[in-house]
Parts: sequence; C-alpha cells; structure tokens
Amino acid sequence: MNEKPYEEGLRAAGIAFVGVMAVILGLLAGYQFLGISRDYPNYLEFFELVRSSDGLFDIDTRFEFGFTALVYWLVSLGLGNVAIYGTICAFCIMLKGAAVRGTELTLGLIAVLVFFYLSRYFILFEMTVLRASVAFAIAFFVFWRKDERRLKASEFLLLCMAVTFHYSAIVLLAVYLLGRLPFRISVWLLMAVFVVGVLFRQTLFAEFQSFFPVLATYLDVEVSSTVVPLPFLLDMALMAAALYLWKENDVAMQYAVIGMLMSVAIHFSMLEFPIIAARFRELLSVFVLIYILKAFRSESNVIKLLAVMFALGSGMLNFYAMTVYDPLLLG
Repeated sequence: MNEKPYEEGLRAAGIAFVGVMAVILGLLAGYQFLGISRDYPNYLEFFELVRSSDGLFDIDTRFEFGFTALVYWLVSLGLGNVAIYGTICAFCIMLKGAAVRGTELTLGLIAVLVFFYLSRYFILFEMTVLRASVAFAIAFFVFWRKDERRLKASEFLLLCMAVTFHYSAIVLLAVYLLGRLPFRISVWLLMAVFVVGVLFRQTLFAEFQSFFPVLATYLDVEVSSTVVPLPFLLDMALMAAALYLWKENDVAMQYAVIGMLMSVAIHFSMLEFPIIAARFRELLSVFVLIYILKAFRSESNVIKLLAVMFALGSGMLNFYAMTVYDPLLLG
C-alpha cells in the first residue's frame, strides 16, 4: 500500500474537519446560540467603539492593543459585530487545529479533542473571555509543537504577541524560559515565585495596577474564594501523575508540567485575590489540554487510559461548574 496518498488524504480530512468545526463553533459563539455570556455585551460595545473611532490610535479602551488592532482590521473589512466575534472564535479554533497536523488526527484523538475541548474550554474561552481565547490559541500553537528546548525567536515572538491580546499571557513567557532549564532549577524558581507572591502580593498588585488599570476592575468581580476548586484539584492530581512519569514525557509534555506547576504556584500565592488566581489558572489550563492530548498519543496503554479517564472526568466536572454551579451563560 502506498502510504503517501493515504497520509495526504488523512491530512486533507483533518484540515476539512478542523475547518468545519471552526465554522460551526464560530457561528455558535458569534450568535451566542448556547446562551449569552457575561462578557458578550461588553465586546459588542467595544466593537461599536472601534467602529465609531477616527483611527486605531484614537480608540480609548482598556483592552490590549493586539486585540484592538485585530478588531479594527475586521471592522475595516466591513464585518458586523456578530461576524467579528465569530471570526475571531473561528480563528482560534483554526490556529489550534493548525498545530495538530492532519496526520496526527486519529479518530481517538479527535474524540478526546472534541469532547474535552467543548466541555471544558469552549464555553469559558471562545464564548466568554474572547481576548484570552486568542492568547490561549497562540500558546497552544507554540507549546504543542515544542520538540526541543532551545529558544526559537519565532516562538518567543508569538508568545509576546499573545501578551498583546491578554496581559496575563506574560506568564507564558516565564513558562517558556523555565522549560529550558534543568528541572530542579525550574522547581526552585517556581517555589521562589510562590514565596514572592505570598510575601509581596499587595505590593505587586499595586505596582501592576499602575501599568495595567484593568486590574482595578477585577476587585469588583465576584468569584468563588474556595481555596482549591474541585476541578483544579483534579488538575493537581494530573500534575502529580505527570511528575511521576516525568522521564516518559516528551519535550512538549515536560513544558506542560512546568506550566501546571506555575499555575499551582500562582494560585496558592494569590488566594487573597481570587480573581487574579482564577485568570492565571484559566490561561495556564492550556497546559492541561496539551498534556492530555499528548498523553493520548503515548505508546503506553496505561497513559492513554489515564488520559481518557481524566478527559471524561475533568470535562464533565468543568461543564457542570460552568453551566450549573456558576453559570457563565445567561438566558
């Protein structure tokens, strides 16, 4: 059997699948068919602000420049508000799909990707925190494809671009740099992050707020102050298993472990500011997605089984949390 036509056909099928999913999910998010997210009216208001502006640099907004520039470009193309929102969502899906090359899209990986992503990530990111969704997609694209530890200018610049869509993405640069270091040194530095956060969180918050005024709005946001939310506890269990399997992890999975450890360090050092802890925890959950999908492709049936069990459990738990316990979508 000639494998080349087969691989090309598989790649084409993968591209077609991702394209169809991007269109469907873009329409769902743009029209908010599943319910109106809390942030959706704010984004529509922002789109109107951009549309009424005289130029890109005349837009007075708290939103990051990269996101503002993207919306300005889409507005200049004549797109309506729903189309702008849906196009950005579709782009995020396509970017993640571009990272997972067509030849890697086995039926099992597709099943896990669709269920796990839709149940845990789609409502939170594409449906709600649109700016963070773009940063999340860029991070997935960079870290999923990581197969060596050396610093690549293109990867670093992409992560810098992610910061222009959501300021919290600056933590991705820290993970990228830590992942290049010997594991023990990375752990010590992560412990230092935790200690500095605990000792100087008030000062750090005040200093960062002077540079990023949007942080002031976080103090008015109601969020659960649970010390360890149950879905995050499950993530920590995954992290423990990943640490135990450290030597069996490939490069991308090891970066993912560092990202999960960073999430834990920030979460427990910022308990006094639960919304800050939640924002970083949400963005850093990209490493959970990467680890699970990589684990599902492992040659070990045990690791595959653990990945499937986690995807099912975490997916259902997060879906319940976002739709019943603390609904993100209204009406």
